[in-house]
Amino acid sequence: MAAIDDVFGPIPSPLIDKWGIPITYIKAGTDSYNTTTGVVTVTDVNVTINAIIAVVNKEESEGLYQTGDLKIYIAASSLPAHQPSIRDRIQYLENGVSREARLIDIKTYRGTSPVFFSLIARPE
Repeated sequence: MAAIDDVFGPIPSPLIDKWGIPITYIKAGTDSYNTTTGVVTVTDVNVTINAIIAVVNKEESEGLYQTGDLKIYIAASSLPAHQPSIRDRIQYLENGVSREARLIDIKTYRGTSPVFFSLIARPE
């Protein structure tokens, strides 16, 4: 185990649990193709976790993102054995309305194991 795991590994989860809000993380599942009907079925897995959501500052992202994109911080321990993918999505409440956003960029802070994820998501 790397030093970053020992020192910083336990920190994100309690902080995000305390200061974050509940979201539904939608892990893109496996695709299955029915050869008879020609229909592709995707089986997603929903996980309720806490996350901190902030608005992306376009200056810090070198202008690659759009106004309204979100930065989401998630403790790696909230998603054991899952590395976020750009196929994944999140659902969250904004002013009492359920919204969904697709992941467009993923940064993993890690040593030997992930410590936390910084995700950029675009509301749909």
